Amino acid sequence: MCRPLGSAYTSVVDWQGYEREVAEQFRINYPTAEITPNAKLVGKFSRVERQIDLLIEERASDFAFRILIDAKYRGRKIDVGDVEAFIGLTRDVEAHTGMMVALEGYTPAAVSRAHNDDLDIILDVLNLDELKVFQGPTAIPYSGEYGVSFAAPFGWVVDGTMRPHTLASIYQRGKTFDEAVRSNEWMYVNFWEKRGKQVNTLESLLAYQSGYMLSDSTASKIQIIEEGKNQRTGARTMIRRFRKKALPVSEYTGFIDFDEFVFICVLFTPEPLERKNLRKLRFILRDAFPLSVSHDHKARIAEAEGKLQGALSNEERAGILARMGFWYREMRDLPQSRRVLEESLSLIRNNYYALKELRSTLIRIGDRDATLKAMSDLVRLDPHNPTVFDECIAYTSGGPATKSDVLSILDRLSEEYRDDDLVQANCDFYSCKVLVATDPAAAREHIVAAERQFRRLLPPEHQVFAAIQSCLAELPAEARAPGDVV
Repeated sequence: MCRPLGSAYTSVVDWQGYEREVAEQFRINYPTAEITPNAKLVGKFSRVERQIDLLIEERASDFAFRILIDAKYRGRKIDVGDVEAFIGLTRDVEAHTGMMVALEGYTPAAVSRAHNDDLDIILDVLNLDELKVFQGPTAIPYSGEYGVSFAAPFGWVVDGTMRPHTLASIYQRGKTFDEAVRSNEWMYVNFWEKRGKQVNTLESLLAYQSGYMLSDSTASKIQIIEEGKNQRTGARTMIRRFRKKALPVSEYTGFIDFDEFVFICVLFTPEPLERKNLRKLRFILRDAFPLSVSHDHKARIAEAEGKLQGALSNEERAGILARMGFWYREMRDLPQSRRVLEESLSLIRNNYYALKELRSTLIRIGDRDATLKAMSDLVRLDPHNPTVFDECIAYTSGGPATKSDVLSILDRLSEEYRDDDLVQANCDFYSCKVLVATDPAAAREHIVAAERQFRRLLPPEHQVFAAIQSCLAELPAEARAPGDVV
C-alpha cells in the first residue's frame, strides 16, 4: 500500500519495483485471472473506499473468487498486528483469500495467526523468495499409465511421498505430514483405474464404496453435496460428504470422472474450517488435468536380453526376467510381461518379486483363475509374514479377484496350517479385514480369535494389538460385545 515514507522504507522507485515483481509472480500462477494493481473497493462494513495493492479476480461457470495481495515493503517482519489489520480488510471487501508478501518475512506468531483463523477466509503470509515457489512446481502424481497434473491450493503444499493407498498428500505449508494428520486437516490423492475392472464407472465406484462405508448404517451418512465440471477437460466432478460418529472430523471426497480413470482427492477437515477447506478441494477438482504416462524401457530390455545370453545362475536369470516383466507391463505389453514373469518363476518358484509382479500383470489382463493361483502362491511364500497377506488382498477391489476369492484362499491356508498358531492368527486377522464392511458379526469372530492367538505368541507391546483395536473400532456398535475395548 502507498504510505508516507519513513525509516522503515527505502525509495519509492524500489517500492514500485517490488510491487511489480510481486504482481508478476501472481500473473504466472493465475494466467487467466484479471489482476489489478492499486485497486480500490468500497468496504461492505466500513462503507469507505479501501485500497488494495493487488486484486486478483477470476470467474468460471461454477466458481468466482477474489484474492487480495498486500505487498509489505518495509524493513521489519510482518507481525500479528499486521495480520489482524489485513483480516479486517479482507472481510470488509468480501474477499475469499488474502496473502501478505513481505520483503523481510514474518514472525512465527504472524504465521500462526494467519493459518489458524477460523473465518471463512484463506490467509497466508510469505516473503518474496517463498512467493516465487509458494505453489512450487506443478505436482504430477502417477500410477502405471495414468497421471494427473495439479497445483497445490492456496497456502498448502503437495507432498509426493508415496504412502499406503496414497499417491500424494496435500497439507498446510509449514507443517509436516504427521502434524497435518494430527490436526485432522489434510488431503490425499489416488486413482481408480476403470479398465479391466467390474467397477468401471463413477456410479459403480460410488456404489461399491458405499457398501463398506455404510456398514454401520445407524452411525454413518453419505451425501453428494455438489456436482460440476473440470474446467480443463469438461469431465464431470463430484464432491461427497461422509460423516461417521466414530470419526473426529468430516471426510469429503472429490472425484473427477476422466475417460480412463477416476481421480480421487480426499479431504479431512475440522468442522469450523469446512467451508474454507472445501474451496481448496474445489480448486483441485477444477484445475487438475489427466496425463497419459508413457514408459519406454526398450533400451533396458535389450540390455537385459544381452545379459541373459551369458553364463548366469538360475537366481540371476530369474531376477533379470522379473525386472523385464515389470518393464513390459509399464510399456503396456501384457502378453510379454506375463511370458517373462512365468519364465522367471519356472526357474525360482518362490521368487517373491516375480510373483508379485505376475499378480499385477494378470489383474491387468483380467485372467481370474491365473490371478487367484498367483495370489495363493504369494501368500504361501511365508504365511508367518503379514506382508504377503497385505499383498494378497491389496488389489481385490473391483478386479478379477473378489473378496470372496480372498476368503477362500485364507480358508484353504488355514486348513493346510491347522497346527501352526501364527498362521491361524494371521488368517483370522486378515479375514476380519476382508469381512469388516460386509459381515461385521463374522468379522468380530475372526478378530477375537486372532487376538486370542496373538496374545499367546507375541509380547503385549506388539503393534498387531493396536491394529486389532483399530479393526474393532471399525465394527458397528451392534456388532461389538460389551467387553470389546476400542
